[in-house]
This record gives sequence, structure tokens and C-alpha cells, in this order.
Amino acid sequence: LSGAAMVSSAAAVAAAATPRLLRRVVVTGIGSVTPLGATFPSTWSALTGRGRLGLDGNDDVGITTLERSLLEQDLPQLSLDREMALSRALPCQVAAPVRGVGRGDGRTARFALFAEMAGTEAARSAGLLDGWLPRRGSGGDDADEYEDDEEILLRRDRSGCSVGSGMSSVRDVTESSSECYSRGSVRRLSPHFVPRVLANSASGRLSLALGLRGPNLSHSTACAAGAHAVGEAFRCVRDGDADVMLAGGAEACIDPVSAGGFCRLRALSTGYNDRPLESSRPFDSGRDGFVMAEGAAVIVLEELGHALRRGAGARILCELVGYGASGDAHHVTSPDPGGSGAMRAMKAALRSAGGMCPGSVDYVNAHATSTPVGDAIEASAIDATLIQSADAAATRERDLYVSSTKGATGHLLGAAGGIEAAFTVMAVAEGIVPHTANLCPDSEGERRLDIGFRHVTEEALVGADVQFAMSNSFGFGGTNASLVFSRYEGDRQ
Repeated sequence: LSGAAMVSSAAAVAAAATPRLLRRVVVTGIGSVTPLGATFPSTWSALTGRGRLGLDGNDDVGITTLERSLLEQDLPQLSLDREMALSRALPCQVAAPVRGVGRGDGRTARFALFAEMAGTEAARSAGLLDGWLPRRGSGGDDADEYEDDEEILLRRDRSGCSVGSGMSSVRDVTESSSECYSRGSVRRLSPHFVPRVLANSASGRLSLALGLRGPNLSHSTACAAGAHAVGEAFRCVRDGDADVMLAGGAEACIDPVSAGGFCRLRALSTGYNDRPLESSRPFDSGRDGFVMAEGAAVIVLEELGHALRRGAGARILCELVGYGASGDAHHVTSPDPGGSGAMRAMKAALRSAGGMCPGSVDYVNAHATSTPVGDAIEASAIDATLIQSADAAATRERDLYVSSTKGATGHLLGAAGGIEAAFTVMAVAEGIVPHTANLCPDSEGERRLDIGFRHVTEEALVGADVQFAMSNSFGFGGTNASLVFSRYEGDRQ
């Protein structure tokens, strides 16, 4: 190497070894489309505005029958007839669909459409679309009235998206495969087939819709995908790779093949087919499997200084301070019985939050999906990490509240980490801790788990003093993620 090259190389090594000042990351917007509502305000209201969902017999929100879930998807009649016939033979007859969203334009898969809807709402709620980051023009995919506006283009360069999905579009794969094999030809295969089935079509669609030219990321880590997407977006903003990231998850796989696959794993609830609203019951002694759900949720992560410079357009909801990830290396579908993977993810999130004391966490939005094994393992892991550990015992001054919102929403799979991060944000921002629907307060399941934290049952806890909150997400393949949110305390250094 030349002398100049050696100096340049040494400088690069020195620069890499120099600790970078980590930037603060705040949450400024939320958007969602879920079984509880087509927007985040309607979802949050349905989740927290009353006790157990369905006491009034209303199945227009939340969990319903598998048959109605298929009807809600506006399928072509031939496809609907075939799916209905196949679905009737399944042992699980419950699911949680999104209501009122049709097929879209034919080019976009349902899960990607959900991502665009949720992401656009999140950007709007953050005030990004009010002149700061205006949407692309409406004259077609390539039209952009701001293509010569250097300030807008620079903002777009510093704004990105990160969206996770576990299953992408199984229906497209099964229908297209059936068509090709039955005809012995691929000539009828849609030119939109590949974009519709790609896991990153959700983030790609959102990027196109809003003109986001920064990091465009996708994560496919099963039921932890949404949480990993948020966590990696957090790192992008914290480390200076972007000023704004729209992050979350999207999923739409309520179809007989996906449901049948989970049935073969004996993962779905089968004992409440005649009482759908009671079928998802995390931590309860009567739990017998999860309920498939669909939807999307996106939160806006923004560098603090950037949010403050935007002024009134940015309402800071809370701060994202920690993210941890781990792997079980135990079994492809079963969690480590000792909960070590979950514990390591939670501990990593606390370390990421500046070495935060485990006793400081006030609320955990648990991954708990309503399975007999998984819920018990997570409960023990939370207890061991945030209650019983030496650090927690020495610093905990008040109760730790725990709930699983899947009792109301069902399990959104790859989108679960996104919507549950949003719920955790609101617990910090508004002091409202959602309850676990269908968890009986005197359930012998509570006693059997031998826990030291407090379940939130029957109704949301209003007026809670939530300084720090954690959201857990775990997935098949032994993948785990934990996020830590903090109350925003102002422009401290």
C-alpha cells in the first residue's frame, strides 16, 4: 500500500473505533388497520374503552368465525367457494379479520395494502404529510410534483421504512400454483405474482406511496417480525442512518392453507368454535391455542432534534430507548422450556437502554398468544428477569403490570410486534394499561404460574404511572425481540 493509502486506512480504523454519539429516538405517530378498527384511534378505543370484548354480543370487531373472516376479504366467488369448502373441515373455526378492506387494485397483496394504509395514517398523525414530507403526486406511479424540490428530496433521503411480515401472501402462492399445475402452463400466471409474494412488498409499497428514499428494510422473523422491524429502524435513527423511520408489521394469511398448517401444528384454538370472542385467552387456565388475525401497524420513529425542529407538527408520544434480540437455538416451533431466549432478549433491551435497571419497568405487553406452553414460559421469564433477579429485587419499588392484548386482537403473527409496540407506546403516553381479555381474575392458571407480577384483567387500568414499558415478541425458529419505551422527559442531554 502507498503511504497515503496506509494513512487513510488507519484513519478509517480509528474512526470506526471511536464511539459515536447515539441519538435519541422518539415516537411521533401511529397508524394501524386491525380486527378492532380501520384506524389506530378506533382500535385503541375498542381495546381500552370497555371490558371484555363481545359482552354485548357484537362481533363487528375482534374475533369472529372463520367463515365470516373469509367473507370479509371480498374474494372472487370461485375462490371463496373453494376456500369455504376447505375451511369447513378444519378443527379451528375462529379468526380475527380486518373488516371493510377489499381486494385493492390487483397489483398489491392484502398484507402490503394494510402496510400502506397503516403507514400513511402514521405519517399523517405525526404531521409529516402537512408540508414537511408531502406525498407523491397523483398523476401515476412515476409522477412526482416535488422532483425538483431539493429540500423535500433531502428529507425523503433521510426518511425510510422497516416493515416485517411472517407469511407474506400464502394465498397467492397456493392459487397460482394450483392454476399452473392444473393447466400445465405458466402462461396465465399474473405478472404481478412475484411482487405480491415478496416479503418486502409491504415496505416497498409504503416507500413508493410516501416517496421514502432512506433505508427500505423488511424482516421476516415469524411472529417477531414486526418487533424486529421496529428495533432495526430504531438503530437506523439512533446511529444516524436516517432521521425518520416508519416501522412496524403487516400480515394477511387468513386462508385455509395457512390455517390448516397451524392446525397441523396443533397451535390454534379449537375449543371455542361456538364462542369465538372467548377463544383467545392468554394466561388463562382455559387457553388452548392462538387465534389467527390479520392487519398492520406502523409507528413513526424520529430523531429527537428533528422532531423538535418540526415544531407543532410533531407530537412526541414517548421515547424508544432499548431494543434486544436473541435466539433460542432449541426447536423450530417450541420455545426453550427455561425461557432463556426470552430472558436474554429482555436483558439485551435493558442494556441497550443504557443499562436500565430491570426493576424500573412498570408494564410489559407480553407476547403471550394463548398457548398452554408458551404463555407459562414467558410468564416465568418475565418474573425471573424483572421481578426475581437480584438487580430487579434491589430496585423495584412498585408493582409490575403485565397484559397480553392478543385476547382482544387475536394473533397478528408478523404484524403482532407492530401493533403491540403501538399499544405499549400509548400505555406510556396516556397512562392506560390495556387488559388481557378473557383472563379470569381468579383463574387457577394465575396461581399455577406462580408469578410475582400483576395481571391486568377485566378492564383497562386507567391513570397508571407508566415511566418505562416493554413489549415482547417471540417467533418460530426461536427468534425473540424486546423493545423498551420511556416517558418523554424533555430535551435533556
